Amino acid sequence: MSKNNGLALAAAFIGGAIAGAACGLLLAPEKGEDSRRKIKEALEKNGIKPTKELVAKLYDDLKERFAAKEAVPAEDFDAE
Repeated sequence: MSKNNGLALAAAFIGGAIAGAACGLLLAPEKGEDSRRKIKEALEKNGIKPTKELVAKLYDDLKERFAAKEAVPAEDFDAE
């Protein structure tokens, strides 16, 4: 596996972990206000200051990536 493929795999894993944690918090049976507070605290704990602009940009970037390309594992990762 080449170095770039390894980095892509690591980035995908980390991104998936973050997305999974966020979904878990958002889908938990809590008030929305409490869930949003928990997400904000988790981001700030990791040195990320969530602003409306940052969240909007992340949303737009993810929406564009998912719309632009259908996931094809054989093309995304080299099986060697």
